[in-house]
Amino acid sequence: MLESSYINAAPPKPPPPVPVRVFRKSQLMAALRQNARPIVIEDHDLASPFARLLRARELRLWAFGGLVADTMSFAIKRSYGADVEAHWYIGRYVLPGNVQKVILKPKTLPYASEAPVLSPYWS
Repeated sequence: MLESSYINAAPPKPPPPVPVRVFRKSQLMAALRQNARPIVIEDHDLASPFARLLRARELRLWAFGGLVADTMSFAIKRSYGADVEAHWYIGRYVLPGNVQKVILKPKTLPYASEAPVLSPYWS
């Protein structure tokens, strides 16, 4: 390789922020107030409403799927004092042993460039 290849190389991307891990409702409510770091919900009972909301959004094609999802979203908003769907991307992942986790990623920077396109009419 030429020396100019090293000089003109792009700087490495900064590492992603370390996620906030929450186990209790009070921790989740405090974590929802910040919009800088992702939130990993470790407690199964605490994560279940978000997992149900995600499944309801996937069933939007059914006649009442949208109504159920909107009702669940309203209940989460009232319970946690934050509009989760307006400010966070909700996702889940499965670890070995069928352990399911819910992760919330902020819709603001630095994730704006990585955010999925939600509109079917994108260019």
